[in-house]
Amino acid sequence: MERFRALVVLVSFYYFWSALLKHRTSFAGYDRTQMITYVLGMNVLRSIVFTTRTEEIASEINHGRLSSYLLKPVNFLLYTLFRDLSEKSINLVSSIMEVIGLILIFKIKLQWPQDVHTWLLFLASIAGATWLYFILSFMTGCWGFWTSESWGPRFLLELFLEFTAGVFFPLDVLPQLAQHIIKSFPSPYLLFFPLQIFLGKLNSTQIINGFLTQMFWILAISTMARKVWLKGMQNYSSVGS
Repeated sequence: MERFRALVVLVSFYYFWSALLKHRTSFAGYDRTQMITYVLGMNVLRSIVFTTRTEEIASEINHGRLSSYLLKPVNFLLYTLFRDLSEKSINLVSSIMEVIGLILIFKIKLQWPQDVHTWLLFLASIAGATWLYFILSFMTGCWGFWTSESWGPRFLLELFLEFTAGVFFPLDVLPQLAQHIIKSFPSPYLLFFPLQIFLGKLNSTQIINGFLTQMFWILAISTMARKVWLKGMQNYSSVGS
């Protein structure tokens, strides 16, 4: 059902942008091929970056199941990461099949990077985005140390991240002021930045600045997540068998 929901969103976006660009050569600097490539690429990247099982952390803390990991020679952060990667692999295969199906049905033409250098930068940005979202989501899961009602705040955070990451539309269709505000958050480097590299819309300086900013957020949030985890462990207690 989760993949069905993603497919409905994907088809809706495809028809929306197709209709918008039907009688236009371009919109906000995107021609039809680039915009459809962005939409289909968004579906694949979303399955890699935004797929997570860290919402289980709060439940494991609240029900005392975290103790079983702490008593074993297991790094809980790495365990959670690989649990996430298994979930991402399933969703990645599904999203690729969905995109291939749409390409064959609608005979869609995509824009692909023209050189290996761009592909390597694109893959590096995905790796950074995946870790950035994971560690941010892991820190959110640690809210379970202080409250049993972490689902609501987490839902709002994920909705905000998707909106400001460029899931619903490319961020550069917004006014300049809105773009500057959104780019002050880490979310644009989860999806929008990798897709801009893929579409060849960034020059060398912009790519370097993008990677430096992405790395800054990775280091900053990783440090915050470690502090939250250590603080939570000081408060953690488990009662029962």
